[in-house]
Amino acid sequence: MSDRTILKAKTEIYTSLRMITLCMKCLGLSFEDAKTITTYVIQKMKLLLCVSAVCYHVFSDIVYIGLTLSDSPRVQDVVPLFHPFGYSILSIAKGFALWYKRDEFKQLINELAVIWPDPQFDKDAQTIKENALTALHITHQWYSGVNIIGVAFYCVTPIGIYVYDLLLGREAEIGFVWFSWYPCDKRKPLAHILIYLFEVFIGQTCVCVMVSTDLLFSGMASHISMLLRMLQQRLENIGSTEQTDEEMYKDIIGNIKLHQRLIRYCNDLSETFSPSFLVNVVLSSINICCVVFVIVLLDPLIDGSNKLYLSSALMQIGILCWYGDLIIHANADVAVAAYNSRWYRTNPRCRRALLFLIQRAQKPIAFTAMGFTDISLTTYTSILTTSYSYFALAYTMYNKNLK
Repeated sequence: MSDRTILKAKTEIYTSLRMITLCMKCLGLSFEDAKTITTYVIQKMKLLLCVSAVCYHVFSDIVYIGLTLSDSPRVQDVVPLFHPFGYSILSIAKGFALWYKRDEFKQLINELAVIWPDPQFDKDAQTIKENALTALHITHQWYSGVNIIGVAFYCVTPIGIYVYDLLLGREAEIGFVWFSWYPCDKRKPLAHILIYLFEVFIGQTCVCVMVSTDLLFSGMASHISMLLRMLQQRLENIGSTEQTDEEMYKDIIGNIKLHQRLIRYCNDLSETFSPSFLVNVVLSSINICCVVFVIVLLDPLIDGSNKLYLSSALMQIGILCWYGDLIIHANADVAVAAYNSRWYRTNPRCRRALLFLIQRAQKPIAFTAMGFTDISLTTYTSILTTSYSYFALAYTMYNKNLK
């Protein structure tokens, strides 16, 4: 590919990832090197502030949970503390992966640009690309919207409860966004305002981390899936055009090389995300269980924010499993496409090459959580089932405490 074509491909890829780059800027991260000293210093200060805030939030959550357990270890007092804590832990894990692996992500984007399709000579490929990019754009918009609206509801919930109590003539006091411990008197007016603003900042930071990492993975996986579908189309057309045996063989070899590059690309992407996937799979069941427990049994006044949290939690792990499953099936369909081609019109040399491609495509490509489980819709079902089991246990303990 020419430099101009690669530059055009990079532009299209970064355009599809614009929501990710915007959220990364809020965190002080970027795939591009800072062009000036001022920009570099601002990025580092943003990153230091975000990391310090989230790390303190996790520490304060741990202290608050410990104090609650020592004072009142009832399930209805402890369970509501775990899903905000789990969300913060997940943010740290994903934020660390995003920061530590940012050079690898940049390299993956550059490699993707090299194999990015230039469909000016192929209208069917253009249609596949346009449909894939449109679907990805809609998915990213919905995911970002739910997460941003969810954290906004959490941030304004204390004010909403305060106004509600005033309207009912009750004694009202503005609370806080999160259950956290602070080494100062939170009831003092200035401390109250500063802590409230600090917790709003924490919520915004965590959402930026989640949106950046999840949309980065879904965007990359969507592009890989798109390229696999284009490969399927090319394979199905083998033998349907007038080509010499040598031209047909070269075409098959080109498809095999493209398939091998996509496999390697998937493996590299899986390796960069694998640790955060493991944390995600472990914590998602707990987070979903705890927020459902709160919605069903405890706090009707903040149902709106908790329901949005539940929606974002389900979407968050769901989007990862969906795109992981998409890759598994897209690779398997490569073998089907090769078999559905007019291979019977080819010579034995071409048939052997196609057989090699079919055998390799029948070996699954899957993103894994450090090798413990594949990221697929089957895993999503397992997470939901585990969440229900945890909820049933918590509900039983809650009923016992009421007796």
